[in-house]
Amino acid sequence: MKKLLLMFVSFALFTLLTVTAAAQEKPKIDKASASKIVQMLEDSGHTYGKSADNVWVVKFRGNTLEDIAVITIGHENMLILVSVVAEKKDFKASPDLIMKLLRLNDDYDRLKVGIDKDGDMFVRIDLSLRVTDSQEFKLNVEQISAAADEIAAAIKPFLVAAPAPKKPVK
Repeated sequence: MKKLLLMFVSFALFTLLTVTAAAQEKPKIDKASASKIVQMLEDSGHTYGKSADNVWVVKFRGNTLEDIAVITIGHENMLILVSVVAEKKDFKASPDLIMKLLRLNDDYDRLKVGIDKDGDMFVRIDLSLRVTDSQEFKLNVEQISAAADEIAAAIKPFLVAAPAPKKPVK
C-alpha cells in the first residue's frame, strides 16, 4: 500500500513539475494578445506592474500572507495566473505535506496546487486567452489571491520555523 501511495505521489509531482516547467519558459505572445492582457489588468481595477515581457504582477494583502503577488503570464494562446504560497526554504517536503497538497488540489475547482521546478509551492490557473474577458480575468486573479492565502493557512503546520537569531559571543 505504501509503495502504491509513493508511486502515485511521485507521478503526481512529476506531472505538476512538467506542466510548471513548460509555463516557466520565456512567454511568447503577439502584440494584440499583450494589449488584451493590459486592458484586462486595467479593467480589473487592481494596481499592477510589469515584471518582464508578457509578465505582469498584481499585489494583494492577505490574512495569512502579508504580501501575495499574483503573476500574470501571457504565453502563446494561454493566460497563466500563478502565486507562490511558500518558498522552498520555508517548508520541508514530507509525505504528509504532499498528501495535504493533493487533497487541496481536490478542494479547489480549476486551481492547481503544486511544487515547481525550483521547489517553491504555488497555486495556478491556466486560462484560454482567446475566450477570457475582463470579468473572468478579475474573478480568477482574485481567486488565486484568496486561494494562496487560504492554502498558506492550511500548510502552516508544515512550515519550517525560522531559526532563532544567534546571540553574539562575548
